[in-house]
Amino acid sequence: MSEKQLVEVLKANESFYHAIKTGDIGQMDNIWIKDANIKCVHPGWPMLYGWEAVRESWENIFSSGGPLDIELPDISAQILGDIAWVICIEKISYKVGNELQFVFAQSTNILKLDGSNWFLVLHHASPIPAPRREVTSNEILQ
Repeated sequence: MSEKQLVEVLKANESFYHAIKTGDIGQMDNIWIKDANIKCVHPGWPMLYGWEAVRESWENIFSSGGPLDIELPDISAQILGDIAWVICIEKISYKVGNELQFVFAQSTNILKLDGSNWFLVLHHASPIPAPRREVTSNEILQ
């Protein structure tokens, strides 16, 4: 794995989260391979199969306001040939009424090298259960 490839994979992952933060469906379109074999699991959702279902899910999320922000306090990436995976913790903030809420998810993003660009083929985010007491994000990451 070259340092340049690792930077490109992390940049593609960053573009994915930027599209989520900004609700930019055009940017989301540019991040995914358009294939019937891609998959996506949003926190608490069933598996979605194929580009049409995945795109529709992002349209629905963006049209409902989506998250206010997603921070990635812990990221690691690996590359094996033309496949890469990025594992991260997502700290997702959103508003319920006037109150700011936070939830955490464990996310795995699998990317495939196509030509000279890395594209998502799978996004899987699972909710991390809320602790019974107030904790800092650093405690969740340990």
